[in-house]
Amino acid sequence: MELIVRPPRNYHVSYDTSEELEAAILRDMRVAAATANPLIADGFSFATRLLPRAGLDAGRFLGARGRAQSPDRERDYFAVMMELDAARVAPWFSRSARKSVYMFDAWPARHAAILKFVADWGVQFAFVSSRQAAERLAKLSEHCTFIWVPEGVDPDRYQRRSSLERDIDVLQLGRKFDAHHVLIEPALERAGKTYVYEREKGKIIFPEREQFIDGLARSRISICVPSSVTHPERAGDIETMTIRYLQSMASKCLVLGHAPEEMVDLFGYNPVIEIDNANAAGQILDLLDNYDSYQPLIEKNHAAVTSEHSWDNRWARIGALLLA
Repeated sequence: MELIVRPPRNYHVSYDTSEELEAAILRDMRVAAATANPLIADGFSFATRLLPRAGLDAGRFLGARGRAQSPDRERDYFAVMMELDAARVAPWFSRSARKSVYMFDAWPARHAAILKFVADWGVQFAFVSSRQAAERLAKLSEHCTFIWVPEGVDPDRYQRRSSLERDIDVLQLGRKFDAHHVLIEPALERAGKTYVYEREKGKIIFPEREQFIDGLARSRISICVPSSVTHPERAGDIETMTIRYLQSMASKCLVLGHAPEEMVDLFGYNPVIEIDNANAAGQILDLLDNYDSYQPLIEKNHAAVTSEHSWDNRWARIGALLLA
């Protein structure tokens, strides 16, 4: 099998997640990085952007409906896709081959585009990070097999500090859970606690990877809630575990928020301290005052993430299907 590894056209810190998975895949000796003539690859990438401007469908034109009616079994390609960017997989997916992808963020509004992409480019296996999304897409696709494989993490890439070395009391990465934020922010300020959150909408707190990893390691409590709560206009009713939960646990933060049902099923217990909406301010101050008493849960979560929820674990599951 060959893994298609191409940097995104517009870098965002979230793409480090894709790189973590790609690194885990390439540790498998049965997988090699896909190669292509740079001029040809760049030409195909350019075409995927130019054709739509000319009123042509790039997927149908270049993918030729995937040439998947009689795929060449000598070719086997895999791609990790944070977004549906055909420029990342051309020219490889233009060939007759078995093609598989791992997809993040398969939100309802993207389902039609996902179904079109897998049809046009002849994708036969699509591994999706959300259980609900995988189930819905599986019912709508005739030729592509959709399978749920949750997000993972590479624990070795994250740092851990003792509670005494953590100078950030509460961290909320990304878009805030506003209803909770307005309840806890005044209480934390009055108590002299350090609360780091997005103060300007859309401005990333830790824009560099090193800052991000260090910020998690310095934090005692990490607030994590599903995108269905913080981004309902995007996630709709899909409630899924994101890598933020796993990154926080890999960094030995105590996670406060809400655990999606699929996450509780994966762990076999609820690894998250559920928000007490009736006493949000009192709850978070109590957690900080009694932080050391939650160390057993922190250690349990870290051990679970390391042993069962790494990208190596996720790839082992995918590889068992594709490379058996």
